[in-house]
Formats: sequence, C-alpha cells, structure tokens
Amino acid sequence: ASEKYSSVTGGRDNSATDWYSSVSGGKSNVASGQFSSVTGGASNLASGTHSTVSGGTGNTGEGEGSAIMGGMDNVAEGGHSSISGGEGNNSTGKLSSISGGDYNIASGEYSSSSGGSLNVASGVSSSISGGQGNEASGNISSASGGGGNIASGLMSSVSGGESNQATASNSAVSGGANNVAKGTAEDDAGVCSSISGGQNNVAIGMYSSVSGGYKNKAKAMRTSILGGKKNTANKKNTHFPPNPNSPS
Repeated sequence: ASEKYSSVTGGRDNSATDWYSSVSGGKSNVASGQFSSVTGGASNLASGTHSTVSGGTGNTGEGEGSAIMGGMDNVAEGGHSSISGGEGNNSTGKLSSISGGDYNIASGEYSSSSGGSLNVASGVSSSISGGQGNEASGNISSASGGGGNIASGLMSSVSGGESNQATASNSAVSGGANNVAKGTAEDDAGVCSSISGGQNNVAIGMYSSVSGGYKNKAKAMRTSILGGKKNTANKKNTHFPPNPNSPS
C-alpha cells in the first residue's frame, strides 16, 4: 500500500497504489485506481476508478465502475461494464455485460453477451445469448445461438441456425442455413420480413415471409412461401402454394 488510505490485507506480492484502493488477498494483484479493489485471485488489475476484480487470473477492470467476478484474461473497459467469468472476454461498451464463454465482445452501449465463443454484440442494447461467431450489430438486435449468424437491422433477430442474416429493420430468421431477411440502409425494403427455416431462402419484400424449403424468394410486399424449391413471389400479396379458396 503506497497511497493514503490504501490497504493490502493479505496474500502475496499485492499492491494498492492509489487513494482508497485495496487488495484483500491472492497473489500479484494490483489495485491502481482510486477506490478500486481486488478481492483475490492472481495477476489481476483494477485500474479504473471504483473498479473491482473479485477473483480469477489475469483479469483487468479498466473502466470506471467496471467489475469482473472471475475467469481468466478478461477485460472490462467500458464504464460500469461487467464480466462474470469465462476467458478472453472484452466488455468495451458503456454498461455492457458478458456472463461467460470465451473471446466474446460486448462493444455497444448496454449490449450483452451471455456465453458462447467469438460473438460480438456491437449495436446499442444488442444481445447475444450463445453460439459461435455470431454478430448483433443492429441497435436492439439479437442473436440467440447457432453459428456465423448476423443481425444487423434495427430490432432484427436471428434465433439460430448457421450463416443466417437479418439485415432489414424488424426482420427475423428463426433457423436454417444461409437464409437472408434482406434490407439495406438506402432502401429498407425487407422491413418486417421473416424466414422460419430451410436453406438459401431470401425474403426481400416488406412483410414477406418464407417458412422453409430451398432457394425460395419472397420479393414483393406481403408475399409468402410455405416451402418447396426455387419458388419466387414477385407479385404483391401472392402466396405459394396458392390458396385454393382465394378468388381467381
């Protein structure tokens, strides 16, 4: 303890170097931020003001008011960000959180990653529940699981599957593989589009939907394709297969 009101109460090779900082135990821990604390573990660093590291190994609480409960080689950079455990996770966004897993990133403000591996929650209030290599880059977007999925539209969601994309506002892909509920920043044509499953399906039209199948395209507004292969709905309000009770 080298500054006024700092304290080291146990452990080995620990140091508290700023005002009101404290280290309670463990080995080779450092509390260098004002009012920072390290409770235990080894080679942990609490450098942010009011930051805390409760345990684990090689963890760093950099952000003001940041907290790390345990795990290994985690970094809480964002102000008031938190990491509960896991390995190699990084919470850089303000008030972001990571519950566990490994090498996940929560960079958006209020973003969260609950687990899995190599996931990135970069949108404001975005969330990733698990899986591997998923990305939630749209504001208020979510990726629940699977692998290589991207939710980039505002309030978009991908529930699972592999290599699916929800790029339009309020678009959703529930599962399957290589499906795209599509929109762009210039022309958010696929707003509220959805794909339930299947493979290589595309929903481009506003309020369009594809339930499953292979290489189906719902391109016009309020079109729907229930399944099958290589069907295309180009005309507004059309459905595949056609409703036999609809007027001709």
